[in-house]
Amino acid sequence: MKAPGRPSIPASFWGIPIPGPVALASGTCGFGIELAEMNLLDDVAFVFSKAVTPEPRDGNEPPRIYDTGMGLLNSIGLANPGIEKVLSDVLPRAASIGRPLVINVAGATVEEFARTVSALEASGVHAGYEVNVSCPNVEAGGMAFGVDPSEVGRVTRAVRRETDRPFAVKLTPNGGDMVRAAQEAEAAGADAVTVCNTFLGMKIDWRTGTPVFRRGVAGYSSPALLPLVVAGVWQVSSAVGIPVIASGGVREASDVLELLSAGASLVQVGTGVLRRPSLPSEIAAGLRELLCED
Repeated sequence: MKAPGRPSIPASFWGIPIPGPVALASGTCGFGIELAEMNLLDDVAFVFSKAVTPEPRDGNEPPRIYDTGMGLLNSIGLANPGIEKVLSDVLPRAASIGRPLVINVAGATVEEFARTVSALEASGVHAGYEVNVSCPNVEAGGMAFGVDPSEVGRVTRAVRRETDRPFAVKLTPNGGDMVRAAQEAEAAGADAVTVCNTFLGMKIDWRTGTPVFRRGVAGYSSPALLPLVVAGVWQVSSAVGIPVIASGGVREASDVLELLSAGASLVQVGTGVLRRPSLPSEIAAGLRELLCED
């Protein structure tokens, strides 16, 4: 394992100049259109879109969100309008957000991942992809790929055949070997890995003995998970030569610096933006203050 080092603020990522290390995580900002209209993207490096699948998905039955007071459980289930609608309606509007867009893609089979990316290649709006092999909120695909490093490699190779654009593979912390999965993604042609998707959580109504969510478990995000993400970033960045994108637990500038010290090249914020849409700008101001003090 490499030793953690002092943080370095990136000036670019994937060859694209960026204003700082903070990106918006998938599933928290749609395609960035609404936040752009509110002038809240000035300090955002990249917008990672909500997941796109070949066909429209209604997502899971309500309830889909539960605030535990310490974090957020979500069971959205990859709700999205599908490739055709994204290409015809969403991406033309997203072309004006003023920040690089990375499209999160998902599928129930290896072929669906490849088909989604192949279809999206018709658009010139986005900078790259985030391949979601780690969603905990669907029955088919999703995390089923992420827990098996060899399957991560299969999906990555299939996507690489369809595009020359850069892409990251979003890994799961829920079972399997995240380090081996990252190594498989790198060997198969990925340009980065995202560490990591949400952790499995559960909420039970003790009065009735039934889970709050119809699927039982859901994806959990919380500032309390930051040490787990820091450890994951450190372990993965020590084992691969491609950039690591950190995701999870961030609520302030010092969290970003800690993740950069662990080996991250970019840091996503998610749940915090749902609560405070201005969080990226707050973090940018905090980074300037902390680094000036240092």
